Amino acid sequence: MDSGITKIEAAQRQLVTAIELFFRNGDPVSIHSLATNAWEVIDALCTNYGVDSVSDDTRGHIVGSKDLKFDYINSPYRNFFKHSDRDPNSVLEGFNDEKNDSIIFLGVEDYIRLRKTSPIELQVYQLWYLALNTDKVAHDALAEILETLEAVFPDIKSIGRAEQKRLGLELIEQYKNDEELNAHAKVESAFHRLF
Repeated sequence: MDSGITKIEAAQRQLVTAIELFFRNGDPVSIHSLATNAWEVIDALCTNYGVDSVSDDTRGHIVGSKDLKFDYINSPYRNFFKHSDRDPNSVLEGFNDEKNDSIIFLGVEDYIRLRKTSPIELQVYQLWYLALNTDKVAHDALAEILETLEAVFPDIKSIGRAEQKRLGLELIEQYKNDEELNAHAKVESAFHRLF
């Protein structure tokens, strides 16, 4: 009997699917749409529950009258993928797979802060992103996990993107089947997995 789908379940399912597709080099437009949809729900839930989210921290660093959702998440890519009424013959330039990295990360970080637990896919993506972007994160925030990042993804910055993503996928596959790890209180089951 179907008990329905909660908002957080819908967001988690979209985010897990986006991550699975991302590491498998799936269609970047579909990945972007799933990730931004998930982020929007998670962001609203963080606001509703008073969670200090990474998105709120990011909003605090935006200069001028720009808005995180409208000027960075929705525009230009998400709106282009969703709407055809404004300019049905337009062509989007400058979109590529790397445009998904940060939006997935925002969704992952905010989900983890909201739930205090997450599926393996989110935890692996978090480590993968941080390993590649240590220069974008305050060093004191990384101090506790720097050794883990280096152990899990040694020399990840020195290899090509396809190999970087392959390492992320391999780690998910390894950890998804680790019964002891999956029994940990910080690991929750994915509501849905494609693979």
